[in-house]
Amino acid sequence: MHQENPIQQGYMPQANAMQQEFKTHLTASCVSGLWVQYMNATLSDCMFQYLLAKDEDQEIRQVVSFAQQVTRSQIQRIKQIFRSDDYPIPIGFTVSDVNADAPRLYSDPFFMAYVRNLARLAMLSYCTSLTISSREDVRQHFQQSIAEMIQVEDQAVKAEQSKGLYIRAPYISAPETPEFVQNSEYMGSLFGTKRPLSVVEIGNIFVGVQNNIMGKPLLMGFAQTAQSKELREFFQRGKQIAHKHIEVLSALLINNDLPAPMSLDSYVTNSTVAPFSDKLMLQHTMLINQAGVMYYGMALASTARLDITGNYVRLIAEASEYVEDAAQLMIRHKWMEQPPLAVDRQALVTH
Repeated sequence: MHQENPIQQGYMPQANAMQQEFKTHLTASCVSGLWVQYMNATLSDCMFQYLLAKDEDQEIRQVVSFAQQVTRSQIQRIKQIFRSDDYPIPIGFTVSDVNADAPRLYSDPFFMAYVRNLARLAMLSYCTSLTISSREDVRQHFQQSIAEMIQVEDQAVKAEQSKGLYIRAPYISAPETPEFVQNSEYMGSLFGTKRPLSVVEIGNIFVGVQNNIMGKPLLMGFAQTAQSKELREFFQRGKQIAHKHIEVLSALLINNDLPAPMSLDSYVTNSTVAPFSDKLMLQHTMLINQAGVMYYGMALASTARLDITGNYVRLIAEASEYVEDAAQLMIRHKWMEQPPLAVDRQALVTH
């Protein structure tokens, strides 16, 4: 007598239930992307609150306002996803971390460059989070976040272009035909004659300079307004590191008869009243330096000239050390919020 396959008949309901339950839980990768985004988004929201309180240009104000609306929408979506899986909502940053009544610390052109740089960093982070997320609502959230930040960045670029503030990457003459590398001299050496920069190298160097040009005045403002003398000195050190990195990378462009981006230092006022908490400023310093290390790493991977790779290795080491010191300061002041940890099985056994 023929018997039906129990799997084909739809038996084993417990297995199906377990499979469905597994699919609905947030994976560690999903939580990672959401947790990092929440921390950064609440920090950004504080920054936007201050920028909107001080911004005087209507066009720039519209861009900052849109960026804030997008950020707050993302925060609410993350809260909803965390609640769906009984995850606690991170503390992040709140109104207690911003003083919108503080005098102006940065001028309008800096606001615009800041928003564009922040959007660029956010898009890169969200793309990474999307690729490691599996749950459908999380993937949809990051897809929407990417689309939103594309709009923010696009509005910022258009506003900068309309005001003559947009800094373009260098132009080069187009080659007559495609070419192939003929020998290992293409890699160059640490000393001696070096070939001209490739467009890939120029693009990476330009972004590296821009990141530091953005970070340096940000840290100048932090150094002027931090409550703690220790942090004022720490931010001053960060400013000096950014200045050094600008010089190193700009020299690569200038030595190839290419223009380097201009400084934004003049867009910092002489105010010494803190618009942000020391905690927020230190966390923000960690964020921009971690982003710098990430950009350097990507540039290093796509650079062929040995002297340039050597520069990136040194810059990565210096920026990484600064990030580590910032983390130690965060821990010492008990400001570093801990992301969710895996269960300590050994502790359960030895309790």
